Amino acid sequence: MNRCISLLLTTLAPLLLVSCGDSDEEKRERAAQFTTPTKPAPNPQRESLQALIRTDRQVPTTLNGGPRFELYSVYEGQDMRQVTEVSGRTLLLCFTAPWCRHSTAMRNALKELAEKEKGGIQVVEIDADAYPALANDYDLTKVPTTVFYAEGIKLRSVEGAFTADDLRRYLHNLLTQEEETSQEP
Repeated sequence: MNRCISLLLTTLAPLLLVSCGDSDEEKRERAAQFTTPTKPAPNPQRESLQALIRTDRQVPTTLNGGPRFELYSVYEGQDMRQVTEVSGRTLLLCFTAPWCRHSTAMRNALKELAEKEKGGIQVVEIDADAYPALANDYDLTKVPTTVFYAEGIKLRSVEGAFTADDLRRYLHNLLTQEEETSQEP
């Protein structure tokens, strides 16, 4: 498996690294540095992604030495692809603001939901004031706004504060709809 990935990376890396403004000779030189058999193409994200992938259905906070993720965490500037594109989990990104009382209510509801789901979901809280560029990427107009992901795919965004039970029902309905849609011929 690792050999296949290494072969794929050494084959595709030169194609991905070539920019439009380079001459043919510069393109060949850049490609040559990544295609040598003794030096595979770099993959700096591999190690950090492995720490997020769950290998079983146990509660991640109780795993002994295995991969884990926090059930509820606060965003601290990580690469959003590493946060959102990991399959095998349901993710809720919640954009909040420290000055907003509805954000406080939503934060409490999400913490309660994460605990009740026992590892079925992961919640990441993002301070919209501290990361305005990220809030702009998600077209944020109000706080709190919650973005739902399943298997690394963005499903939907909702604005406003909800109770943990309302969120659980909404998430269940949303995931059920997605399963029914994907099974249609």
